[in-house]
Amino acid sequence: MTMKTKTTTTPVRRALLIASVAALMGGCNGSDSKDTPTEPDNMAFSAPPSDCLWVGPYVRENEGFNFAYPDSGAIYWSAAYTLPEEGAYISLEADFPYSRYMSFNSYRADTTPAQVLTDREIVPNEGSINPFVDGAVRTEPSRRYQITIKPGDANDPNQPGEPNTLNDATSSVGEQAVIIYRNYVPNNGTDRTGNVGLPRVTLHLADGSTLQGDEACAALSVGTERLSIPLVPATTYEALRANFEPARETPAFRATYGIPFIFQCDFQGNCANNPPRNTAFYANVDNQYLYSFLNQRHGDVVVIRGKIPEVPATLDGQDFFEQGELRYWSMCQNEFYSQAVKECLFDEQVTINPDGFYTIVTSLPENRPENANANCGVGYLPWPDQGDGFSIVDGKADDPDAAFLIMRHMLPATDFEQTVQNTSVAGDEASVMGEYLPKATYMKRSEFEALGCEPYTSLSYGQL
Repeated sequence: MTMKTKTTTTPVRRALLIASVAALMGGCNGSDSKDTPTEPDNMAFSAPPSDCLWVGPYVRENEGFNFAYPDSGAIYWSAAYTLPEEGAYISLEADFPYSRYMSFNSYRADTTPAQVLTDREIVPNEGSINPFVDGAVRTEPSRRYQITIKPGDANDPNQPGEPNTLNDATSSVGEQAVIIYRNYVPNNGTDRTGNVGLPRVTLHLADGSTLQGDEACAALSVGTERLSIPLVPATTYEALRANFEPARETPAFRATYGIPFIFQCDFQGNCANNPPRNTAFYANVDNQYLYSFLNQRHGDVVVIRGKIPEVPATLDGQDFFEQGELRYWSMCQNEFYSQAVKECLFDEQVTINPDGFYTIVTSLPENRPENANANCGVGYLPWPDQGDGFSIVDGKADDPDAAFLIMRHMLPATDFEQTVQNTSVAGDEASVMGEYLPKATYMKRSEFEALGCEPYTSLSYGQL
C-alpha cells in the first residue's frame, strides 16, 4: 500500500531511543520477540489472570455478537457489573496492547457513552512506558498500567477528575454499570488482545479489603450475557421504509447526530434542523461517524472516492508511535436494521492512488467488477448479506438491495481541521471536510470495467 504517514522522530532522537530499547530488551529481537510481552522480575501482576469480568469478543466472526455496527478492524469486550456496597470500586490492571489504539468507555442506561479513558491519557506504572504517546517506543516490553473505575458522573462539577480514573455513570448502589474495552488493529502476528490478555479485575471494598479474579466477579454479580441494543420498533421501521427510500440517486454522506435525526432526515426528507449530537448504540467517544444509505436499485456498483488523513502506521509492528492527523480511519458496509457489519477497510488496507485519493467499490459479490482489486488501485467492500437485515425480526423481510455505509474518524490532531469531529450543523459536511468527505456515484458493472485497470484516472473526485 502507499499510505503517507507523518514522521516526527528526528534521526538523533531515533538513534537514542533505539539504543535505550536495546539496553532494556537485552537479547530480544525479531518480529516475534517484539510482539510478545515479557514479564520483568519487578513487574509482576498483583491480580491473578481471569477473564470472568469480560464478555465477548464482539466481532463479526463470533455468532450473536455482530451488532451495534462494529468495525472489523477492532475487537470489543463488554463488562456489566454491580458494585456490592457504598464506597466500593474496581481497578483494572494490564499491559498496554501491541496495537494501534485501546480505550475504556462507560455508558448510560440508554447506551449513550458517558466517558472515555483513552490509551494516551493513561499514566503507566512506575518503570513502564505508555507506547501510545507520540514518539514512544512501541516495542518496549515494560508497559504495565492500572486504572480505577468508580461510580458517578464524570460531568459532575462536584466530582473532580483523577488520573487513570473512569466514572461508570451509576448514581446509586444496585445500579448496573456497563463498560467496553476496545482494541483496534492488533499488530500482525499477535492475537486479538494484542498479545497481552484482558485486563485483570480487583474489587476494592469499603473496609479496604480486596477481592480478585472469580471472587471479585461473583461479588460484582457480573453479567455473562452479551449486551442488548434496543431496536427501532419493527412497525415504525416498516412504515418508514415503505413510504420513503433513504438511499439517494447521488449518495449523501452525513455526519451522525443520532437515530431520531436519521429517521427525520433520511426517511422523511426533513434535514433542516440543528440536532444535538447524541450517538447511542454503545458508540466510542473517540470516534465520530459519517453514514450513507445505498441501494442496488440505483446501479450495480457504487464507486467512492475521497482522501484519508495521515495516520500512524502500526500494523507491521513499527518500532515507534508517530501520531498523524488522525489515529484511525475506516469505511464499513453494514445492515442498517440488524446493525451487523459485513466488512470494513481501514486506512492501512487502502491503496492511495497517484492523485492522492482512494477508490473503493462496493457491490454484491456477483457484481464485483474484474478491475475492482488492489492491482488496479481499487479497494473492494462486499454488499451486506441481508441488505438492511430486517429479517432479524420474525416475519419481516429484508430489503436485499439496501446497505448502510459508515466512515469513522478517530482522535484527530488538534491542528487537523477537516474532520467529522468539527462538523456541527446538519449539512455542513462539505464545507468542513473538503476532500476528506467521500463522494460516490452509481455505475453499471460493465461501465466500471470499461475504465480498465487504474479506473481512477477517469473518475476525478471533483466530477463525482
